[in-house]
Amino acid sequence: MTQSGAQFLHERDPNLQKSAEVNAVVDFLHQNGEKIANDPQVRIEAHLGFLANREYANDGILTGDENSINRQIDAHVIKSEDVPESYFELQRRIAREQGHGDITITSEMKGQMVEAVQADQRVGLGKWVEYLGGEDGGYTDWFKTYTYNAITKLGSYDKEKGEFLKRSRGTTAAYPELNREALAYVYDVLNKSRVQGEAVDGGANNEQLQKLLKGANFGKLYAHAVLEVTPNSPELLEEIRGAWTKFNKTSDPRTARRLASSLQGHGTGWCTAGESTASSQLSGGDFYVYYTRDEDGKDTVPRVAIRMRDGVVAEVRGINASQELELSMADTTAEQLQELPGGEEYIVKAEDMKRLTAIDKKIATNAEVELTGEELSFLYELDHQIQGFGYDADPRINEIRTKRGERDKPELTKLLPESIREQIKSSFIAYNAVAQQLGETEATQQEFEQLFAQKDEEWQANGVYEEIVERLVKDGVRFNLLATPDVEANEAQIVALAETFGEDQPSSTYVYDEMYRKNRFTAKQLPANTGTSSVKFSLIEANLDPRLASKTAVQQREILARLQVDGPKLNVHIPSLLDAVTNWYALRARGDRLADNTAFNKTFVRHFDLPEQRIDDWSKLPNSYVNDDGGPYLSNSAAAYQYDGRVSVG
Repeated sequence: MTQSGAQFLHERDPNLQKSAEVNAVVDFLHQNGEKIANDPQVRIEAHLGFLANREYANDGILTGDENSINRQIDAHVIKSEDVPESYFELQRRIAREQGHGDITITSEMKGQMVEAVQADQRVGLGKWVEYLGGEDGGYTDWFKTYTYNAITKLGSYDKEKGEFLKRSRGTTAAYPELNREALAYVYDVLNKSRVQGEAVDGGANNEQLQKLLKGANFGKLYAHAVLEVTPNSPELLEEIRGAWTKFNKTSDPRTARRLASSLQGHGTGWCTAGESTASSQLSGGDFYVYYTRDEDGKDTVPRVAIRMRDGVVAEVRGINASQELELSMADTTAEQLQELPGGEEYIVKAEDMKRLTAIDKKIATNAEVELTGEELSFLYELDHQIQGFGYDADPRINEIRTKRGERDKPELTKLLPESIREQIKSSFIAYNAVAQQLGETEATQQEFEQLFAQKDEEWQANGVYEEIVERLVKDGVRFNLLATPDVEANEAQIVALAETFGEDQPSSTYVYDEMYRKNRFTAKQLPANTGTSSVKFSLIEANLDPRLASKTAVQQREILARLQVDGPKLNVHIPSLLDAVTNWYALRARGDRLADNTAFNKTFVRHFDLPEQRIDDWSKLPNSYVNDDGGPYLSNSAAAYQYDGRVSVG
């Protein structure tokens, strides 16, 4: 018998429809003239719809509101005072077993350990929130709510018991790892059996599955699903002969079922192994899978997936960790991508993976082997950010750098300044584009290069290049050259610059009017004018600063003050709003479309050096960034909440 997701949630928790949260929503809707029947299903459906409506709601993961999502995550991260002493005792025992003797854990060390635990929990839960709120899974609101509420109550996985432990206030363990294929499995069997009323066959484990479906406990179902999506044997993965199969864009559930079933049981980690997800993805475009031969010589082992959306390549996934592409599949994938619209950028990714693997093999037998300047520039991403096919950066990058950092530092000291100088052309283009819009005189290329030569000499004398080499080796932080008109610019001019930039982006510019259209800041505060030259050169961090990660504005100001005292000649500062927007133009001039899942990390600036503004009973600060959908944002953050940050030097 078919029922709704809301009815399922009611069956799971009969008290939900009378909870304070649901009552508050129903009362609010009543006051606004909406009639909500006194029926559990209707009340819960109204609650879910309210949470997903940004016009009304400003809390919960369904809103898509960044501040709201951060509040939700922070609410489930362990508080410092709740970390039990037994956790620190465990760290002492581990240190002793590793040969460090009986160490004394100071209050400062405890603070650092607690911060590490909190960061792990924040990142782990953030991945669930990001995925549930994104387009990949295409899950319904009831399932998102069901999953998120369950995940926040789960601890680590007990292999002996085959289940997830319960989470308490003092749990220091990270949140369960997100396995997209396992989650898709849970949704499929739960949606079919408990919502659609269809029979579900669990194969050899059918009796166990039926029992789990009756209880509908997410933790138990997810643990079962993780075991069900077993990986292929190593022997099968040595075979590279096979063929591509195209699944045409369609809304026919039979095609989705055929695609999903061909992936199940192979441990690909792809969410497409779920029928519902496969159906959602096929409704947006064609889907290609490369299958290699099994023990019977048939092409049944999935190795590569290419998902199309709106007629162009939207995603390429392999079966390695983080869904990276296997090296043995790179050539086959590149050949297929050349035939598909939008495949060119994915060819670059395939080439990057081949180059990284070649370096990895080169140092496997001798970590001290000499690498060429070209190899070092690639490894340390001086020319471009290494692109892979996974959701996260390829872990080999950090592993190799950790082994090689001190060994490579002398050569990097020569290479890195040259890579900065190679950015003069794109910085010049961005500078003139911004200057023109501000009504300032554009620079000639000769004038621009002469001014940079003076700044370049100053940076060499002040040890700026040595500092950014240290940051590169220690934290993996890179820097980009930025040239900003050294003028005063008011709020309206900066908003206009952002909106003009958005005209050539996939999404238009969003401006938080209460922060940016109320003359809250003076023109001197916004561009941080120095008045020493027509061009203000600086080096802006290309990735987020780990020293400022997940900190309140007060904490970030304290860190910035220490950095300025420790390196007075470096001129460490927060990029101004004019700097931040100019940086968007500079990145695009270098060929970066700023329209993928790296855009936010490349551009986010929290302007905590500006005066806090009291808005809606919150003390807020400006944020600026280009979102991963390509949309420029002049947004805000609560000063008391923990955010990342970025600095400039020079």
